[in-house]
Amino acid sequence: MTGNGDHRPRPEPGPREPGRGPEPGPPEPASLADPPILDQAFDADSLYALRAAVAAHATQAGLAPGRADDLVIAVHELAANAVRHGAGHGRLRIWKSDQSLLCQISDDGVPPVADDGRPGVPDAAQWRTEPGHGLSLVRQVADQASLRSGPSGTLVTISFALGGSGPPFRLDQRYLDGCMVLAVTGPVDLSSARQLADAISALLASTPALRLVLDLAGLSGWDSAGLATLITAQQLISAGPPARMVLAGLPAHFAKHLHEAGLADRFTLADTTTAALATLASRP
Repeated sequence: MTGNGDHRPRPEPGPREPGRGPEPGPPEPASLADPPILDQAFDADSLYALRAAVAAHATQAGLAPGRADDLVIAVHELAANAVRHGAGHGRLRIWKSDQSLLCQISDDGVPPVADDGRPGVPDAAQWRTEPGHGLSLVRQVADQASLRSGPSGTLVTISFALGGSGPPFRLDQRYLDGCMVLAVTGPVDLSSARQLADAISALLASTPALRLVLDLAGLSGWDSAGLATLITAQQLISAGPPARMVLAGLPAHFAKHLHEAGLADRFTLADTTTAALATLASRP
């Protein structure tokens, strides 16, 4: 459905949650003055149609395939929460600016009476936050996310950066101070994640006591497939001591996303390759 501009909620500024793409700025006022590119109501019986509509609009707007999939996942999780914890239905709106897609998912308040007979009270804590579900998953895949809850219900605003042109994916290897330095340039996404995974697996197979510096200073973006590859690589490294891996030079907005998504403690991070080499040298 196409909505009109008279009834669109305008987002209030919320905490920034940068993630896997060029760090987007606040939504451009001009973009919210225009009609949304998608304005669609949903309920429990129409989540499939909602996912299909989001996928089509995300691709048309220019999101890379992996990021479009991430947007569909995020919208589905939020819409499912709105159905479960709201009045059983809600609304999705998506705006496009030059830099990003801005999405708002709102429920229509909670049921007037809860199961135990008490009046329903909207509460952000009711939305699922455990790892792998709901808001926790959304914070892992979205570039920014904020949530507001009040008497009229809950409103979640998320954004996904529209990646600009950048260098293609490339891997470069070199030995330095007894360690392998594997430098990543470009995006680690659905199309390139397998190459990175295969390169790390091959290094581990040839050198069980691998000391690896993954130089991410040239990283230009990632999606959930790329992030999953990094997590899996760390799990492989951790499962085969004395192999070690340090992520070096991770751009600040990606590092911040790892912290805010609760993933930073899975990795050893260093500001530079030199610092990463020193970290590996200091460990048996």
